[in-house]
Amino acid sequence: MDDIFKPQSLSIKALLGNTDALYQIPHYQRPYSWGDDQLSKLWDDLREAQDVEPNYFLGSIITAKPEEASSYLDIVDGQQRLTTLFILMCVCRDLYPDLNDHLPAENFDAVSAFTVKSSIKLDDRLERLRLRTHANHASDFQDLVIRNGNAITHKKPFQKDLKKEQEPKFKFKNTAAFFKEKLVEIGKEQAGAFMNYLFNNVKIIRIDCNTVGFAIKLFQVLNDRGLDLSNSDLIKSLLIGKIQQMYGEDGELRKHYEDQFMADWKRCEDIATDTNETMNDLFVMYEYYKLGKNPEKSLYDELKQVFSKEDPNAVISEFKNFISHYKSGIYDSTDTIIYSLYYIRWSVYWRTLLTTAQHVNYANTEKFVRLLRRYYYLAWIAGYTLSKVKQTSFNLIGYLKEKRDISFIENEINKQLTEELINRAVDALDSDIYFEPWCKPLLFMIEYELQDNPPYFEMGDRSIQTEHILPQSFDSIAEWAHAKGIPYLDEWIHSGANLTLLSGAKNIAARNYAFPEKIKSYDGTGLENPKDGKITSFQQTQLIVNNYNSGKYNKEWSVDALNGRWTWFCTRVEKLLDLDLTNIKNKRIPDAAEHHQLLVADKE
Repeated sequence: MDDIFKPQSLSIKALLGNTDALYQIPHYQRPYSWGDDQLSKLWDDLREAQDVEPNYFLGSIITAKPEEASSYLDIVDGQQRLTTLFILMCVCRDLYPDLNDHLPAENFDAVSAFTVKSSIKLDDRLERLRLRTHANHASDFQDLVIRNGNAITHKKPFQKDLKKEQEPKFKFKNTAAFFKEKLVEIGKEQAGAFMNYLFNNVKIIRIDCNTVGFAIKLFQVLNDRGLDLSNSDLIKSLLIGKIQQMYGEDGELRKHYEDQFMADWKRCEDIATDTNETMNDLFVMYEYYKLGKNPEKSLYDELKQVFSKEDPNAVISEFKNFISHYKSGIYDSTDTIIYSLYYIRWSVYWRTLLTTAQHVNYANTEKFVRLLRRYYYLAWIAGYTLSKVKQTSFNLIGYLKEKRDISFIENEINKQLTEELINRAVDALDSDIYFEPWCKPLLFMIEYELQDNPPYFEMGDRSIQTEHILPQSFDSIAEWAHAKGIPYLDEWIHSGANLTLLSGAKNIAARNYAFPEKIKSYDGTGLENPKDGKITSFQQTQLIVNNYNSGKYNKEWSVDALNGRWTWFCTRVEKLLDLDLTNIKNKRIPDAAEHHQLLVADKE
């Protein structure tokens, strides 16, 4: 009886030069993905080892006999390293076609150009490639790397192209350009010495398995011992392994379900790319949906248990549907309430909740979204941390899956919005909000309510600034000398009464000018850029311009203007968060006369 697996310690020369050295990357593997970080580490490690180590261990690869009769071995683990070495061979072949020709023939460790070529193609009449990549990327691999002379023609691609995970052709080009630069840098003679070391002294453990199913199990076990593999890789291998077990005796049926699985998996990867998410992040959302509670183990271990009694094709189909709802119902949404949720720091929870609502076709999703925003924003403004909202979030997932009535869910959320939380939120809104992480999101949320079909405002957009209408350094600016007589102003300058949104260019233009001059920047008539003829795109700032133009508050940013803005701000927040701000909304800054009367009254 044959061993179910057989480990061999091989030099790179044997790994790529033996008669059985024919490898193929199965369709369920992810595309080639190595970038500069991995390439630099490999190169630096090899060059350092060449100087100080007689031998260097490059790790292990796991192979399996494919289900269909073939002389090629499936690479279950190690395809990234093997593909990288293969590209290195092609670059060396094209760059130094007379490699080590200066060395005597009796030097049997010398790696010739013929040896390098033989590591790329088996030297027989069929010229079979030593490594066959994914069928859907094979033509790119052939044109960009394999074809003689082509591997050294590439420049480093743009970063935006390297981020396209499903288009490995850019990674092929990048790796080829990387190794060309390194080999040119060290020169032909040093390149020959390096290839001698690589072929003869660098070792790798090749573990040959009799079946793909066992190879995948071994892959998972080795990962548990600490290999750097992503959770999505493990989940894919787990589910593929289950298909192997379920249909192991029926090759045709097994291939049918494998192909179906991989088509769904590819669609999931496309959704991940389209939504700027990783597969791991999407699986975390799915994990929270499936569990409805705080995970106790790793993502892989939790889902392994969840999937233990489920059909793998049904699993990937439901996952595909789940994240499709995320894309269509959340990522592609133009709902301003969802826009405002993007600023919440607990993003995985609200995304999971709204995706769950879409996925289970919850009847009152629109009201649920509003309740959720209110809960998260009030908790955030009150200074609550994740530990305070996590359990409530998991409870809500369960309520959605059970399709509890919206009145029940609203009641459960209101139980969490305790008197203490509400009081803390009100106190925070009555403070110097300019320094709070939720200040700009709150102003964005107000703006969304004021505009028809507004765009999404990015938090990281440096062209959008939080503007102090009365400058922070007003007491040192002659044009704002009148403000020095306003009592308690230091308590109001960073409050909602004195803040608005402004584009970065206009904010710079407004600077510390007098109020009439600021208005010119706000309304777009311009201060330093006469071509800036557009009014501000923010309605909350345009309101200040409108009040000025109508003569309200005597065209001054006065006590009355600040008090009016404060009332306006509180009213907007009350509506957005369904919050009673009566106690703070009625606060007023006294003018100089009122302040004097208060002082006299206190003395009496």
